[in-house]
Amino acid sequence: MALTVTFGNGGAATVADLQNVADQAAYDLLDSTTTQTKSTIGTTGSQISSTSVAVESTTGQAAGTVDIQYDLSSNSFDFDVATKWNSVKNALAVSDTSENLSFKDFVQVDVSLGGTGNSTVEIYNVKRTNVTTGDGNDTVTISMSSNDKAWVNAFSINTGKGNDTITLLKGEALNSSDVGGVQSASVVNGGAGVTDGSFTSVTINAGAGNDTIDLSAVNLKSSTVTGGAGTDTLIASGGTDTFVFNSGDFGKTVGSADHIEGFALGTDKIKLTGTAYSDWKVTNVDGDSLITYVGSDSAHAKDKIVVDGVDLSSSSAWFTA
Repeated sequence: MALTVTFGNGGAATVADLQNVADQAAYDLLDSTTTQTKSTIGTTGSQISSTSVAVESTTGQAAGTVDIQYDLSSNSFDFDVATKWNSVKNALAVSDTSENLSFKDFVQVDVSLGGTGNSTVEIYNVKRTNVTTGDGNDTVTISMSSNDKAWVNAFSINTGKGNDTITLLKGEALNSSDVGGVQSASVVNGGAGVTDGSFTSVTINAGAGNDTIDLSAVNLKSSTVTGGAGTDTLIASGGTDTFVFNSGDFGKTVGSADHIEGFALGTDKIKLTGTAYSDWKVTNVDGDSLITYVGSDSAHAKDKIVVDGVDLSSSSAWFTA
Protein backbone atom coordinates (compact mmCIF):
# COMPACT_ATOMS: atom_id res chain seq x y z
CA MET A 1 0.00 0.00 0.00
CA ALA A 2 1.42 3.32 -1.01
CA LEU A 3 1.33 6.15 1.48
CA THR A 4 -2.06 7.86 1.44
CA VAL A 5 -2.63 11.08 3.36
CA THR A 6 -6.14 12.46 3.74
CA PHE A 7 -7.27 15.75 5.28
CA GLY A 8 -10.67 16.59 6.66
CA ASN A 9 -12.80 18.28 9.28
CA GLY A 10 -14.20 15.26 11.07
CA GLY A 11 -13.94 14.28 14.70
CA ALA A 12 -12.76 10.68 14.88
CA ALA A 13 -10.98 9.82 18.11
CA THR A 14 -8.79 6.91 16.98
CA VAL A 15 -6.90 5.83 13.90
CA ALA A 16 -8.89 2.58 13.95
CA ASP A 17 -12.03 4.56 13.22
CA LEU A 18 -10.47 6.16 10.18
CA GLN A 19 -9.17 2.94 8.61
CA ASN A 20 -12.75 1.90 7.91
CA VAL A 21 -13.96 3.33 4.57
CA ALA A 22 -17.46 3.98 5.89
CA ASP A 23 -16.06 5.92 8.83
CA GLN A 24 -13.76 7.90 6.58
CA ALA A 25 -16.79 9.02 4.63
CA ALA A 26 -18.70 9.82 7.81
CA TYR A 27 -15.88 12.03 9.02
CA ASP A 28 -15.61 13.80 5.64
CA LEU A 29 -12.16 12.43 4.92
CA LEU A 30 -12.93 10.96 1.50
CA ASP A 31 -12.49 13.65 -1.10
CA SER A 32 -10.45 13.50 -4.28
CA THR A 33 -9.15 17.01 -3.63
CA THR A 34 -7.87 16.25 -0.14
CA THR A 35 -6.59 12.67 -0.54
CA GLN A 36 -2.95 12.60 -1.59
CA THR A 37 -1.31 9.32 -2.65
CA LYS A 38 2.42 8.79 -2.95
CA SER A 39 3.66 7.62 -6.33
CA THR A 40 7.01 6.15 -7.30
CA ILE A 41 8.69 7.98 -10.15
CA GLY A 42 11.46 5.86 -11.66
CA THR A 43 14.63 6.10 -9.59
CA THR A 44 13.94 9.58 -8.22
CA GLY A 45 12.09 8.39 -5.15
CA SER A 46 8.53 8.50 -3.98
CA GLN A 47 6.60 11.72 -3.87
CA ILE A 48 3.39 13.52 -3.23
CA SER A 49 3.49 16.65 -5.36
CA SER A 50 4.28 19.86 -3.50
CA THR A 51 1.05 21.82 -3.55
CA SER A 52 -1.63 23.52 -1.47
CA VAL A 53 -4.92 21.77 -0.78
CA ALA A 54 -8.18 23.44 0.26
CA VAL A 55 -10.15 21.50 2.87
CA GLU A 56 -13.82 22.42 3.09
CA SER A 57 -15.53 22.74 6.46
CA THR A 58 -18.65 20.77 7.39
CA THR A 59 -19.89 23.47 9.76
CA GLY A 60 -20.04 26.50 7.49
CA GLN A 61 -16.76 28.03 8.62
CA ALA A 62 -14.16 29.13 6.09
CA ALA A 63 -12.19 26.45 4.25
CA GLY A 64 -8.75 25.64 5.53
CA THR A 65 -5.55 25.15 3.56
CA VAL A 66 -2.78 22.57 3.89
CA ASP A 67 0.60 23.29 2.33
CA ILE A 68 2.41 20.14 1.15
CA GLN A 69 6.15 19.94 0.60
CA TYR A 70 8.27 17.02 -0.53
CA ASP A 71 12.05 16.77 0.03
CA LEU A 72 13.62 14.36 -2.43
CA SER A 73 16.97 14.27 -0.60
CA SER A 74 15.38 12.80 2.54
CA ASN A 75 12.28 11.31 0.90
CA SER A 76 10.23 13.22 3.48
CA PHE A 77 6.82 14.85 3.40
CA ASP A 78 5.71 17.99 5.22
CA PHE A 79 2.03 18.83 5.78
CA ASP A 80 1.39 22.25 7.31
CA VAL A 81 -1.96 23.91 8.00
CA ALA A 82 -1.45 27.36 6.48
CA THR A 83 -4.67 28.77 7.90
CA LYS A 84 -5.68 29.02 11.56
CA TRP A 85 -5.58 26.09 13.99
CA ASN A 86 -8.93 24.22 13.82
CA SER A 87 -9.50 25.25 10.19
CA VAL A 88 -8.33 21.73 9.22
CA LYS A 89 -9.04 19.28 12.00
CA ASN A 90 -7.80 15.91 10.74
CA ALA A 91 -4.88 14.35 8.95
CA LEU A 92 -4.81 10.59 8.36
CA ALA A 93 -1.64 8.90 7.01
CA VAL A 94 -1.61 5.20 6.19
CA SER A 95 1.19 3.11 4.64
CA ASP A 96 2.40 -0.46 4.94
CA THR A 97 6.02 0.74 4.73
CA SER A 98 8.21 3.11 6.72
CA GLU A 99 7.90 6.83 5.96
CA ASN A 100 9.30 10.23 6.94
CA LEU A 101 6.37 12.50 7.78
CA SER A 102 5.88 15.89 9.42
CA PHE A 103 2.53 17.48 10.36
CA LYS A 104 1.92 20.92 11.84
CA ASP A 105 -1.11 22.68 13.34
CA PHE A 106 -3.74 19.95 12.89
CA VAL A 107 -6.16 19.28 15.74
CA GLN A 108 -5.85 15.50 15.29
CA VAL A 109 -3.26 13.43 13.43
CA ASP A 110 -3.58 9.66 12.92
CA VAL A 111 -0.57 7.80 11.52
CA SER A 112 -0.44 4.07 10.78
CA LEU A 113 2.84 2.83 9.25
CA GLY A 114 4.32 -0.63 8.75
CA GLY A 115 7.45 -2.26 7.40
CA THR A 116 10.87 -2.84 8.90
CA GLY A 117 12.52 0.38 7.73
CA ASN A 118 13.17 3.37 9.98
CA SER A 119 10.27 5.83 10.17
CA THR A 120 10.43 9.44 11.32
CA VAL A 121 7.16 10.99 12.47
CA GLU A 122 7.01 14.61 13.61
CA ILE A 123 3.73 16.17 14.75
CA TYR A 124 3.59 19.73 16.06
CA ASN A 125 0.87 21.62 17.97
CA VAL A 126 -1.61 18.74 18.05
CA LYS A 127 -4.44 18.14 20.51
CA ARG A 128 -4.82 14.40 19.98
CA THR A 129 -2.91 11.83 18.01
CA ASN A 130 -2.65 8.11 17.38
CA VAL A 131 0.69 6.95 15.99
CA THR A 132 1.62 3.38 15.06
CA THR A 133 4.93 2.54 13.37
CA GLY A 134 6.55 -0.67 12.14
CA ASP A 135 9.56 -2.65 13.30
CA GLY A 136 12.41 -0.32 12.38
CA ASN A 137 14.37 2.09 14.56
CA ASP A 138 11.70 4.77 14.60
CA THR A 139 11.79 8.36 15.82
CA VAL A 140 8.55 9.99 16.97
CA THR A 141 8.53 13.64 18.09
CA ILE A 142 5.26 15.31 19.10
CA SER A 143 4.48 18.73 20.56
CA MET A 144 1.12 19.40 22.16
CA SER A 145 -1.23 22.36 22.02
CA SER A 146 -4.85 22.39 23.15
CA ASN A 147 -7.55 25.03 23.02
CA ASP A 148 -9.39 23.69 26.12
CA LYS A 149 -10.51 20.55 28.00
CA ALA A 150 -13.46 19.92 25.70
CA TRP A 151 -13.50 16.88 23.41
CA VAL A 152 -10.51 14.55 23.71
CA ASN A 153 -6.96 15.44 24.76
CA ALA A 154 -5.17 12.11 24.33
CA PHE A 155 -2.11 10.60 22.66
CA SER A 156 -1.56 6.94 21.78
CA ILE A 157 1.90 5.96 20.51
CA ASN A 158 2.92 2.42 19.51
CA THR A 159 6.31 2.01 17.87
CA GLY A 160 6.69 -1.77 17.46
CA LYS A 161 10.03 -3.53 17.54
CA GLY A 162 13.30 -1.67 17.07
CA ASN A 163 15.40 0.87 18.96
CA ASP A 164 12.86 3.67 19.04
CA THR A 165 13.04 7.24 20.30
CA ILE A 166 9.85 8.96 21.48
CA THR A 167 9.95 12.60 22.60
CA LEU A 168 7.07 14.80 23.76
CA LEU A 169 7.47 18.57 23.72
CA LYS A 170 5.55 21.69 24.60
CA GLY A 171 3.74 23.18 21.64
CA GLU A 172 3.41 26.77 20.55
CA ALA A 173 0.80 29.16 21.91
CA LEU A 174 -2.19 29.05 19.60
CA ASN A 175 -2.26 32.84 19.34
CA SER A 176 1.41 33.03 18.41
CA SER A 177 2.33 34.60 15.10
CA ASP A 178 3.49 31.24 13.81
CA VAL A 179 0.23 29.39 14.52
CA GLY A 180 -1.94 32.40 13.81
CA GLY A 181 -4.85 31.86 16.18
CA VAL A 182 -7.83 29.53 16.30
CA GLN A 183 -10.81 29.33 13.99
CA SER A 184 -14.32 28.84 15.43
CA ALA A 185 -13.41 27.32 18.80
CA SER A 186 -13.11 28.49 22.40
CA VAL A 187 -9.58 28.97 23.71
CA VAL A 188 -8.40 29.22 27.32
CA ASN A 189 -5.58 31.39 28.68
CA GLY A 190 -6.48 34.47 26.68
CA GLY A 191 -6.22 32.71 23.35
CA ALA A 192 -2.90 30.99 24.02
CA GLY A 193 -4.39 27.61 24.95
CA VAL A 194 -2.47 25.02 26.96
CA THR A 195 0.87 23.80 25.62
CA ASP A 196 2.40 21.80 28.47
CA GLY A 197 0.21 18.69 28.23
CA SER A 198 -1.61 19.28 31.52
CA PHE A 199 -4.92 18.42 29.81
CA THR A 200 -3.45 15.40 28.01
CA SER A 201 -3.45 11.67 28.81
CA VAL A 202 -0.76 9.67 27.03
CA THR A 203 -0.34 5.94 26.41
CA ILE A 204 2.99 4.72 25.02
CA ASN A 205 4.05 1.20 24.08
CA ALA A 206 7.54 1.15 22.58
CA GLY A 207 7.75 -2.59 21.89
CA ALA A 208 10.91 -4.68 22.00
CA GLY A 209 14.22 -2.90 21.54
CA ASN A 210 16.48 -0.43 23.32
CA ASP A 211 14.12 2.53 23.47
CA THR A 212 14.33 6.09 24.77
CA ILE A 213 11.11 7.76 25.91
CA ASP A 214 11.50 11.37 27.02
CA LEU A 215 8.54 13.16 28.62
CA SER A 216 10.60 15.65 30.62
CA ALA A 217 9.55 18.75 28.67
CA VAL A 218 5.84 18.44 29.52
CA ASN A 219 3.56 18.20 32.57
CA LEU A 220 1.13 15.50 31.56
CA LYS A 221 -2.27 14.95 33.13
CA SER A 222 -1.29 11.28 33.05
CA SER A 223 0.90 8.86 31.18
CA THR A 224 1.10 5.08 30.96
CA VAL A 225 4.48 4.06 29.54
CA THR A 226 5.53 0.54 28.56
CA GLY A 227 9.10 0.33 27.31
CA GLY A 228 8.87 -3.37 26.46
CA ALA A 229 11.74 -5.83 26.25
CA GLY A 230 15.21 -4.37 25.86
CA THR A 231 17.32 -1.83 27.73
CA ASP A 232 15.23 1.32 27.87
CA THR A 233 15.69 4.85 29.15
CA LEU A 234 12.39 6.23 30.46
CA ILE A 235 12.24 9.90 31.47
CA ALA A 236 9.22 11.05 33.46
CA SER A 237 7.08 14.10 32.79
CA GLY A 238 6.35 16.78 35.36
CA GLY A 239 2.88 15.27 35.77
CA THR A 240 1.57 11.85 36.81
CA ASP A 241 3.35 8.92 35.18
CA THR A 242 3.02 5.15 35.44
CA PHE A 243 5.84 2.98 34.09
CA VAL A 244 4.61 -0.52 33.25
CA PHE A 245 6.78 -3.65 33.28
CA ASN A 246 5.47 -7.00 32.14
CA SER A 247 7.26 -10.32 32.38
CA GLY A 248 10.22 -10.27 29.97
CA ASP A 249 10.62 -6.48 30.07
CA PHE A 250 13.43 -6.49 32.67
CA GLY A 251 17.20 -6.68 32.51
CA LYS A 252 18.92 -9.36 34.55
CA THR A 253 22.02 -7.25 35.30
CA VAL A 254 22.54 -3.64 36.27
CA GLY A 255 24.03 -3.00 32.84
CA SER A 256 21.00 -4.36 31.00
CA ALA A 257 18.35 -2.91 33.33
CA ASP A 258 15.96 -0.15 32.31
CA HIS A 259 16.65 3.28 33.80
CA ILE A 260 13.88 5.61 34.93
CA GLU A 261 14.84 9.26 35.27
CA GLY A 262 12.93 12.14 36.84
CA PHE A 263 10.75 9.84 38.96
CA ALA A 264 8.67 11.70 41.57
CA LEU A 265 7.87 9.64 44.67
CA GLY A 266 4.28 10.22 45.68
CA THR A 267 3.21 11.14 42.15
CA ASP A 268 4.68 8.53 39.82
CA LYS A 269 4.25 4.76 39.96
CA ILE A 270 6.06 1.65 38.71
CA LYS A 271 3.59 -1.06 37.75
CA LEU A 272 5.18 -4.50 38.09
CA THR A 273 2.41 -6.68 36.74
CA GLY A 274 1.74 -10.05 38.33
CA THR A 275 3.95 -9.42 41.36
CA ALA A 276 3.61 -8.15 44.93
CA TYR A 277 5.57 -5.43 46.70
CA SER A 278 7.20 -8.08 48.89
CA ASP A 279 8.70 -9.69 45.76
CA TRP A 280 11.06 -6.75 45.34
CA LYS A 281 14.06 -5.38 47.22
CA VAL A 282 15.16 -1.75 46.85
CA THR A 283 18.81 -0.89 47.44
CA ASN A 284 20.11 2.68 47.58
CA VAL A 285 23.24 2.83 45.43
CA ASP A 286 24.87 6.28 45.50
CA GLY A 287 21.49 8.01 45.50
CA ASP A 288 19.93 5.77 42.85
CA SER A 289 17.45 2.97 43.58
CA LEU A 290 18.22 -0.53 42.38
CA ILE A 291 15.00 -2.57 42.35
CA THR A 292 15.67 -6.33 42.29
CA TYR A 293 13.25 -9.26 42.23
CA VAL A 294 13.62 -11.52 45.30
CA GLY A 295 10.37 -13.50 44.99
CA SER A 296 9.85 -17.15 44.12
CA ASP A 297 8.88 -16.90 40.43
CA SER A 298 11.83 -18.25 38.45
CA ALA A 299 10.76 -16.29 35.37
CA HIS A 300 11.50 -13.08 37.28
CA ALA A 301 14.76 -14.26 38.84
CA LYS A 302 17.33 -11.42 38.98
CA ASP A 303 14.96 -8.94 37.25
CA LYS A 304 16.19 -5.41 37.82
CA ILE A 305 15.22 -1.76 37.30
CA VAL A 306 17.27 1.32 38.15
CA VAL A 307 15.53 4.53 39.22
CA ASP A 308 18.02 7.38 38.97
CA GLY A 309 18.39 10.15 41.53
CA VAL A 310 15.79 9.08 44.08
CA ASP A 311 15.83 6.79 47.14
CA LEU A 312 12.80 4.49 47.15
CA SER A 313 14.10 2.11 49.82
CA SER A 314 12.00 3.46 52.69
CA SER A 315 8.65 3.72 50.92
CA SER A 316 6.24 1.44 49.08
CA ALA A 317 4.42 4.37 47.46
CA TRP A 318 6.24 3.83 44.17
CA PHE A 319 4.82 0.31 43.66
CA THR A 320 1.64 -0.79 41.95
CA ALA A 321 0.65 -4.12 40.45
